[in-house]
Amino acid sequence: MPFAKGDFVRIDGINAVVVGNEEDENIPHDHIAVFLGSEIVKRESEGGEGNGNPVVWIVPIDVCEDGLEPHYKEED
Repeated sequence: MPFAKGDFVRIDGINAVVVGNEEDENIPHDHIAVFLGSEIVKRESEGGEGNGNPVVWIVPIDVCEDGLEPHYKEED
């Protein structure tokens, strides 16, 4: 299996994280489930509503490329 859960991948130049693969229920053969991130919203601790449920996309493996190395940043 080319991609494991937690791997960074790129789909048409967009970064994504693998959150599921064909070993998981409801993921077809030769597909993976990816999370592309959430909209930036105001934090609950700052009086905002936070994010809703994460949206996970099921995509064919052949549209995915190896991901870039992440840039680690600490919260200010």
